[in-house]
Amino acid sequence: MSGARKPAKRTRKSPQELLDAVQERLDATPERLARARESGQTPTRDADRTRRIIDPFDAMRANRVLAPHDSKLNDIRWLVGESLRRTHQRARLDQLRAVAPDRFGSTGFGPRPGLPQSETALFARDKLREAEDRVGPHAWPIVTRIVIEGAGVRDCRGFIPELATPWRADAVVSDRLRVALDILGGLMGVTARRGK
Repeated sequence: MSGARKPAKRTRKSPQELLDAVQERLDATPERLARARESGQTPTRDADRTRRIIDPFDAMRANRVLAPHDSKLNDIRWLVGESLRRTHQRARLDQLRAVAPDRFGSTGFGPRPGLPQSETALFARDKLREAEDRVGPHAWPIVTRIVIEGAGVRDCRGFIPELATPWRADAVVSDRLRVALDILGGLMGVTARRGK
């Protein structure tokens, strides 16, 4: 066995390097930055290099509203919501401007990698429909209003008309959002898929 390869030596990362890598993964997406600019907000970075945008869903993550007693679950639920936002962005790709047929092939050499934008949009729409079916009619309007449209919990009180007390309605909205994000984790590719 003289020809056996030695395993590559892995260098251990410091806790600060691991924290920086996690923060980069959890950073604001270009879509949210554009939405913040449209609403007149300027994103800033604090001492922890965390980007601050006044987006209700991001504020829920920053204040650990998504999982008050578990910071890892809080971040996982936020990643599920972020993946849902990206899927929603991909579902609207075919609404882009059409390209004149005489310009086909004039921008590069050969076909582009991946699916055409219309196919990507169709797959994203199918995923959104499946997400709506999994979550159900009671939680889906809350998920779309908070995660995709960027509204706050108070804006969703109308989805719980049977509760007259505002703080109870807020608690039910938050609970439905948490449960929906847990259900969507496997579909969005953030957590392991469960059997149906």
